Amino acid sequence: MQHIDDEDLALLALGEDVLDDAARAHLDSCPACSASVRELAVVADVARSAERDRDLVAPAPRVWDAVRGELGLGLAAPAETDAESEAEADAVAPADAGTAPLPAEREPTPDLPHTGASVVPLASRRPRAWLPVAAAACLALFLGVAGGVWWERRETEPPETTLATADLEALPAWTGASGQARVEEAPDGTRQVVVSVDAPAPEGTYREVWLLAEDVSGLVSLGVLEGSEGRFDVPDGLDLAAFPVVDVSEEHFDGDPAHSGDSVVRGPLDA
Repeated sequence: MQHIDDEDLALLALGEDVLDDAARAHLDSCPACSASVRELAVVADVARSAERDRDLVAPAPRVWDAVRGELGLGLAAPAETDAESEAEADAVAPADAGTAPLPAEREPTPDLPHTGASVVPLASRRPRAWLPVAAAACLALFLGVAGGVWWERRETEPPETTLATADLEALPAWTGASGQARVEEAPDGTRQVVVSVDAPAPEGTYREVWLLAEDVSGLVSLGVLEGSEGRFDVPDGLDLAAFPVVDVSEEHFDGDPAHSGDSVVRGPLDA
């Protein structure tokens, strides 16, 4: 079996169970795929921890003054001044503090009509603005790691080897149909038959791919062809020399798993 797709590896790292039994067995026995899942899981954990690790800082008093000014609510009461504003008041006050007027920013403000507006604490807003940025950064990091794993695998692993090819020719009832087939072997020894067919499929029917004995005395079903091209695993231990002919049949939804006898295209594998 080929290595697990990078999209499935990413979903596994996020905790999604997307594998069938064959893929799960491959994951258990493949160091490369297992290592990829572990690396992506670390990135996913970083993304999840972003929601938990929020340390918010209280705004300075001048921020609240700006909010009140924007809403027309007046400045804060003198009791809310900090050390900086007190020092500023001392600097502008005359020597005779008893007769000097209050600094402009400390003069009492007239009563304002009630506007019905309420001040919303900035702390309640900050997570909403911060979280999308953090989520986007984590997603970019996650995709970067997945892309790096894919690129490293593509650079370090040899491509599949083509063991045999076949030109698939139309049977008499399917004039004009054509197709191609090839057998590929992955570095781990697994084999696949890659089939493409150019022929319209009537409604209510489907195509099935077979390997036939040369004298058509025996056959092995590889699976249903969805669309015009598909890849099919060759069963372990199957001798392609004993079943060297690729056949694509027209099948009906009649519950009969046997070959319909209506072959669309067929051709021998030429090693």
